[in-house]
Amino acid sequence: MEILLPKRINAEGLLPFLAALAMPPPGEPVVVDFGSLQWVSPAALAALASGVERWRRAQHPVIFRGLEQCTITEYLQRMDILRVCDVDLPEHFKRHEAKGRFVPVQRVETPVDVMGSAMAACIAPGGEDYGHPMSALYDFIWYVITETANNVRQHSGGVGYATAQVTQAEGFVRLAIADNGRGIRQSFINAGLPWAAALDDVGAIRKALQPLVSSKGTPTNEGVGLTLSTGLAKLAKAWMLIVSGRGLVRLLPDGEQEFEELPNGGFYHGTLVALTFKQAHISDFAELLTTAKLDAGLLQSPGTQGNFRS
Repeated sequence: MEILLPKRINAEGLLPFLAALAMPPPGEPVVVDFGSLQWVSPAALAALASGVERWRRAQHPVIFRGLEQCTITEYLQRMDILRVCDVDLPEHFKRHEAKGRFVPVQRVETPVDVMGSAMAACIAPGGEDYGHPMSALYDFIWYVITETANNVRQHSGGVGYATAQVTQAEGFVRLAIADNGRGIRQSFINAGLPWAAALDDVGAIRKALQPLVSSKGTPTNEGVGLTLSTGLAKLAKAWMLIVSGRGLVRLLPDGEQEFEELPNGGFYHGTLVALTFKQAHISDFAELLTTAKLDAGLLQSPGTQGNFRS
C-alpha cells in the first residue's frame, strides 16, 4: 500500500489523509511518500504517528520515502515525527528551544497531568505561575490536553500521540491528539451500553458530546471531559474536529456543529481530536470553564440550589 502525501495536509485536505491511513492487506508493506509535502498540520502528524504504530503492531513493514526531496524535512525532524516513527535521518541543523513555538510529537503516557503540564508550559511559557499573563492560556491547554489524553488512556485500548504548534504572527494555537484504538462507538459497545449497537460512528460522537455519558458503562461522575472541552472550544471561538471510525464532527468558530461521515467511505482507526483557536480569545479560564459547565447543565446558575455534578 502506497500513501502519496499531497502538498498540503490541512483543513479539507486532512480528511482524505485520515481515510488513507487504512489497514493494508495482510503482510503488505506501507510506503509513505513525502516527496511532494510542503505543509502539514499537527493533527496530521499525530494521526500519522498513531497509524505507523498500528501498522507495525500488525506486522506491516513501514517505509518512509521521498524525505530527501521534501522541502520541510527539517521541520518534520524538529517536530520529532521521524523520531517517534523510528526513522533514522541525519540532522543538518541546530535544534533551538521549542518553548513558545511548538510541542514535538510525543506518545501519550501516564500520568497525563504531567504531560499536560509540560505541553501547557511549552505553549504558554510562565503560565504555570498565578497571575502571569499566560496563565489563562496555560490552564486552557492543560485542561483540554489532560481530558483528551485521559480518554486515550482509559477508553481507546490503543496508543495515542499528541502535539501542538503556535503561529506567532497570527496568534493561533493548534492542538492535536490522535490514537489508534477502538474508536468511540466500539468503546461504548465494549462497555456493554445497551443503546450503543444501534449507533453509527456519527451518532456515537454525538452521544459522546452529551454530558455524563461515559464508556465506563456505570453511573459515575465521568463523561464530562469531552463535553466540557467542546464547550470551552465553542466559547473560545475555536475550530474543532473530532474523527472516529467513519464519523466526524466539526465545531466552527460561530458555534455551529456539523456532523457527517469521512469522504469517499473513509474509515479512521481510532479517534482524533484537533483544536485551533486564537490566543487572544483566552483571557479568563475560570470564567470560561464555569460558563461551559452552565451551558452543559452541569452547574446551576447563581441563586439556585444544587451542586456541580462532576
